[in-house]
Amino acid sequence: MIARGGADQKHPRTGELVPARALGASPADFANVSDRRQTLAAWMTASDNPFFARAIANRMWAHYFGRGLVEPIDDMRATNPATNEPLLDALEAHLRQQKFDLKAFTRTLLLSRAYQLGLAIDANRDDRQHFSHARPKAVPAEVLLDSISQTTGVPEKFNGWPEGVRSIQVWDNRMPSYFFRIFGRPVRATVCECERSNEPSISQALHLLNSPEVNAKISHRQGTARKLADSSLTDSQIIDEIYLGTLTRYPTDDERQLMTSAFEAAAGQRRTAVEDILWSVLNTKEFLYNH
Repeated sequence: MIARGGADQKHPRTGELVPARALGASPADFANVSDRRQTLAAWMTASDNPFFARAIANRMWAHYFGRGLVEPIDDMRATNPATNEPLLDALEAHLRQQKFDLKAFTRTLLLSRAYQLGLAIDANRDDRQHFSHARPKAVPAEVLLDSISQTTGVPEKFNGWPEGVRSIQVWDNRMPSYFFRIFGRPVRATVCECERSNEPSISQALHLLNSPEVNAKISHRQGTARKLADSSLTDSQIIDEIYLGTLTRYPTDDERQLMTSAFEAAAGQRRTAVEDILWSVLNTKEFLYNH
């Protein structure tokens, strides 16, 4: 809307009353409307609106594929075409067909062959435009903290929030959290996508390796590691449980052999061995990155 809050405003030079309206649209009709956001939403999803569906389709694609069909994703203009215009046209049409149901649209993206491609090989390693292979990207701060909490079996406690609340449910951008800060959760001071950073840093690596908070989750008396160590499972079965609970797969033969040596090095300290194995898997790129 041109006028802030949907209210008519006076022109700063002529003093003429300027009615509120959306970009390229007629003056908005707020008669019999209890919430003016409904008028805005109706314009955004209107069949003759050329902006919204295309922009959202490009943003959703960028979120899952690591790069938009149009880059930068906020630069939607005729002189900055998509790398694959027919594909973006099809995505826009599909989003409209789904009546802007983002869950249904996401399902389509995740079930596509393009999303399920493997990592780069020598033939396409330098491709940055045509989505010929999967591009690993760092897991967002909130998702990573939830993943650590889930795999260690110890939920995060946020001040003022009930125990068990997940990081992705915490809407308060002023929540003091060192983890959020170093892993790039935005403070939401602007609407720019660039406010969130997924770039790796030394601070992130050191936090995962040495921080008392992560180590406390790993060694918690009611955590996953303690329960596995106190169970009747064999060493090999414990390794399987850790890999299934963190990487959702069984370990390779080489990984199993390496992790088995942790039990031998622990000299009978089964709990220490289990904690070391869980710690090592939590610090792998496979756990930290979305492949």
